[in-house]
Amino acid sequence: MTQQTFKSAGRRYWRAFVPLMAIYMLIVLGGSYYLKIIDPEPRWLQVALGVATALPLLGFFAVMLRYFAETDEYHRQIHLKGFAYGAAITISAVTVVGSLQMFDAIGYVELFWFNPMFFITYGLSTYALGGRQCL
Repeated sequence: MTQQTFKSAGRRYWRAFVPLMAIYMLIVLGGSYYLKIIDPEPRWLQVALGVATALPLLGFFAVMLRYFAETDEYHRQIHLKGFAYGAAITISAVTVVGSLQMFDAIGYVELFWFNPMFFITYGLSTYALGGRQCL
């Protein structure tokens, strides 16, 4: 892919990010509300909403990777290292929590919370690696 300027890469990122997050929020909020007002909750609708909620997030990962590819090597290296550290920390936490649950040392933990954990650890790792220079 050809290299873009930071400004044009940033614009392309935001033009894709905002609609994806708006769709995500509509599905989560609208789907949750709709499931509360109907009784009984149809299983097929629960499955459809679960899959539909994940699709904008998967699209966001593609947008992030495209953004990395459109920037220079330094910026790309910082973000990909931060991405790798964030993933490693999150996978480590999932492994520890899973092991603790396997031996009944802790109760049930919602898997959903590992998604925000990844983005927090990715952001902090990127910042610590020098990402503040890429802003």
